[in-house]
Amino acid sequence: MVIEVREKIKTNIRRNLDQKYFKRLLGIIARKPVLYAYGSTFSSISDRYLNIFSIRSIRDTYNGKNPVGFGSLFLPYELFYATGITPFLPEVMAGFTAGLGIADQTLKKASSSWYSQDLCTFHRSASGAIEMDLFPDPSFMVCTNLACDAAQKSFYHYAATYGIEKNYCLIDVPYNNNPRSIEYLAGQLKRLAENIEGAAGKKIDMDRFARIIELSNEFRKWALKVNDIRKKLLDYPPNFNGLNFILPFHGLIGTEEAVKLYKNVYLELSGLLSRQKEDPDADKNPPKRILWMHLKPYYKNEIFETIDSGNCKVVFEEINNVYWPRLDPKRPFESLALKMLSHPLTGKASDRTAALGRMADDYNIDGAVLFTHWGCRQSNGSARIIKDYFKERGIPVLVLDGDCVDKSNSAAGQIKTRLQGYMEILNSK
Repeated sequence: MVIEVREKIKTNIRRNLDQKYFKRLLGIIARKPVLYAYGSTFSSISDRYLNIFSIRSIRDTYNGKNPVGFGSLFLPYELFYATGITPFLPEVMAGFTAGLGIADQTLKKASSSWYSQDLCTFHRSASGAIEMDLFPDPSFMVCTNLACDAAQKSFYHYAATYGIEKNYCLIDVPYNNNPRSIEYLAGQLKRLAENIEGAAGKKIDMDRFARIIELSNEFRKWALKVNDIRKKLLDYPPNFNGLNFILPFHGLIGTEEAVKLYKNVYLELSGLLSRQKEDPDADKNPPKRILWMHLKPYYKNEIFETIDSGNCKVVFEEINNVYWPRLDPKRPFESLALKMLSHPLTGKASDRTAALGRMADDYNIDGAVLFTHWGCRQSNGSARIIKDYFKERGIPVLVLDGDCVDKSNSAAGQIKTRLQGYMEILNSK
């Protein structure tokens, strides 16, 4: 019955690809009694709060109460919340188009609008959705050159589509992490805040900014606690997948919702860990431990069911690595600059492999899977470097070619066969 209700909602969305319908539907679902009733249909606390806060966050971008700012994935969204801007992440929403089953339409629209076929399908699907007027109207467009080269061009085109080229801002993240780079990047973030102030007519409240920085630090604390538990945990809540947390991990940092979500995830996982410690059979035939690199397909697939059925378990995901130090509320711009510069995808490929090596040690992994998403030059280009790095450590790597958004661009049978062969290798060690 519960699955039927969710599928009915998805079917209605596919039949009504219209922004007005989205607003009306979100307005109904996001009402507190309905939202919590809907949340109670999910099989775990983690999944419940993830869906509740994701729906509420998306609702806020459509309700028109605050200016909306489109932002790329690795921006410090604490700055958005401090300036009264509601963030909207087109790349993340492209994942939702896949999950809702409307990516076929958005990708088709992108193709008919002459978007290149070799463009990352996160950006192609988002572009198609914008051409179809499915996304909320933004007041600002902010992008960073961190990790993704497609984002810079796509976001400028989005700005031109909405007629807000003057409110498009590209944050240039330096290659090296040093005091000069921090000063340079902090200056850009200060100017961004000033530009938002001028266009939105809102003066940034530095006391509010400090509180948001503290919330960001509180989120970081609970995220680290969750990650620490996962170093030992063998069993997870039903349908738990760390790759589903990309929106709160990036787009909700600096909010009370993000703190509450991760605190509840921690409490749920710690309860499972306590039961695991009391189970004398828990350590018998433990699953092989896998590190997942990059992202996953967000349409319906059997990848993780296949992994679990082969006595293997994804124990950590690269995207959930807490890579930044505590932020200083007294120096918010410098702290956020350091946060961006601390990302392993900034700078050399060896920075990424070093971070992956630390994850491999922390989570005692037996193998690693790199999902090489179509069109992602950053991740695909470093595949051989990553594979060679882990080979030297005696850890086998599966480079799994596929697409996170376009299911027609992934061979499900071939992926399953390759996964099964890879797990045979892991289980033979």
